[in-house]
Amino acid sequence: MQSNNQCNEQPEVFANISEFWSIQLNNEIYLRNHKNVVRGSKQYFDIILTARKKYLYYLGDVINYLKTIPSRNLLEVGCGMGTDALVFAKEKFHVTGIDLAPGHLELAERLFNLYHESGIFRYGNAENICFSNQTFGCVYSLGVLHHTPDTQKAINEIYRVLIPGGRAVIMLYNKFSLNNFAHWITRRGFENAKGQTDAPVTQRFTKREILAMCSNFHSCNISVEYLFGAGWGKFYDFMPRYIYRFLSKWIGWHLVIYLQK
Repeated sequence: MQSNNQCNEQPEVFANISEFWSIQLNNEIYLRNHKNVVRGSKQYFDIILTARKKYLYYLGDVINYLKTIPSRNLLEVGCGMGTDALVFAKEKFHVTGIDLAPGHLELAERLFNLYHESGIFRYGNAENICFSNQTFGCVYSLGVLHHTPDTQKAINEIYRVLIPGGRAVIMLYNKFSLNNFAHWITRRGFENAKGQTDAPVTQRFTKREILAMCSNFHSCNISVEYLFGAGWGKFYDFMPRYIYRFLSKWIGWHLVIYLQK
């Protein structure tokens, strides 16, 4: 295992990323109509977990894919406040989460305590994962690696820490998507649509680029999902689900990458 000192050495860009995500807490977009909820309370997490289940409709497919590996030792790269990690823990995975934002890690610990689940949460960088080779049977990273400067390096790190035959699921933003086009037209931030400071790094990828970045893996299958989410407000609720799912497969915002080492 690498030394903690080496793992904690971060260039300025990572300090900026850490600061941004400690302020712009992931998932708080779901609280726009619940302004009086106390951060870190049971009500706070209940609202977020319910919304996460509503919008992240393909998480069940991800869990089923990762369940097939005998090792339930799972690493989440960019665990945020632990909402998806909690779902995995309830499915009997042994969860370890790393994240650059201390604000996220504090909430993840709080979440697991409130729901009486076990998990390990550590400060960590996707481009320099502080675990030995072949440590995990599964790796999960949703909406994270497009926010790091060298996504290829992060994917290589995931490959390194997986056991032979281990599986990973990664989600990256789709360059050829309705959401990307809408943000280009409106000039709104990807992670802060209010026009304030946006995430220091936000990349978008094509399927061809992803296949090249994941060429070390034995298999790589990409599913296009998630036309748009909570940021589109009532428009999401009014759109018929069959139309939403159909369009998601063509111009969805999420490229969900199913990998096996």
